Amino acid sequence: MGIDSNTTIFASNRNAFWLSRSTLEKRLSFFLPAYRADGFSIVTTGLASNASFVNYVRHHRITDLRTGATVDVIEKSIRKILFIPSLESRFYRERNVLWGSVHFKHPICLGVIETPWESLIFTSYVQGRPPRLASIAKIMAPGIAEIENLSSRYLGFSAWWQAPKFWTMDFFRPWYLVRPRFNFERYLHSLVKLARDDNRFADLPRRLLALRPIVRREANRAKNSQRCFCHMDYLRKNFFQSPQGLQMIDWSEFKIGRVGFDGGSYVSAVFRRSDMERFISVRAEFLATYVEVLDPRFDQQQALRNLDYLFLQNSLWYFLRPTTIADYKRRGKLDLLLEKYEYLLALPLISGR
Repeated sequence: MGIDSNTTIFASNRNAFWLSRSTLEKRLSFFLPAYRADGFSIVTTGLASNASFVNYVRHHRITDLRTGATVDVIEKSIRKILFIPSLESRFYRERNVLWGSVHFKHPICLGVIETPWESLIFTSYVQGRPPRLASIAKIMAPGIAEIENLSSRYLGFSAWWQAPKFWTMDFFRPWYLVRPRFNFERYLHSLVKLARDDNRFADLPRRLLALRPIVRREANRAKNSQRCFCHMDYLRKNFFQSPQGLQMIDWSEFKIGRVGFDGGSYVSAVFRRSDMERFISVRAEFLATYVEVLDPRFDQQQALRNLDYLFLQNSLWYFLRPTTIADYKRRGKLDLLLEKYEYLLALPLISGR
């Protein structure tokens, strides 16, 4: 029996907890019933990953020696802290929520193995070309709205006994919010240092610090809005244009967030890489499409406030990092950096919400 698409589908719902580590051959035989060590060859290639707590990411090409049929599998190992499973592995245990997605395509999950020390996630291999994020705003908007719609309904219809599990995965738990990404004030010292050398930035640390109560206010408003699954990592490396459509990968930043958060993550990713004219155009294009396709069950104005909140949070963190400031200085782009700070300062006023 060769490895084919039917085998993959048959194996796609398998999850297990093992008390010890095992060989790759044993793992594969668990997910792919057709696999036999004496009938197949494996070629393994290590893939790059800079995500927190990831031990490794590996691409396995498995070949049936009798028929020559091949299957490509990605294995991702995520180490545990205090035996707690990763958010990514917990997302994949709920993966059926995205079954039938139209706008984004998602790799098939062959299964998840939990040991006391690591989460092991096996998915199908995705091939394609990374898109320029600024060029696909009209594709991103319905894809994000679809995830929000499907996952919000899923959370709403979940059994009562699942509530504690979802509570621990919520964006607003303290153990997620302690990260520097959600505490931009920690990096204000980098701007203070820049201001000593460039008088144009002299008053910016004080003005940016004044955003802190605004960010906290918007966080409190968002906390009480409609929940959904959020990918929260809208970087170019996590998307691939393929014949099947736009493929979305890597749920390592997954949280149960709020409607609008993923839009804020996408817009902030475009903000990082674009000049102001291009960014303003893409943002307008994305928002126009997003508002049009947002499910009417959701509070549109609150969704847009949530989007601005996450955008502001992400952007303040990114543009105050010492490495970002040093990069703009090295490239002679401090005028653009100043424009971006001024835009972030104006956002709470120009949003009109």
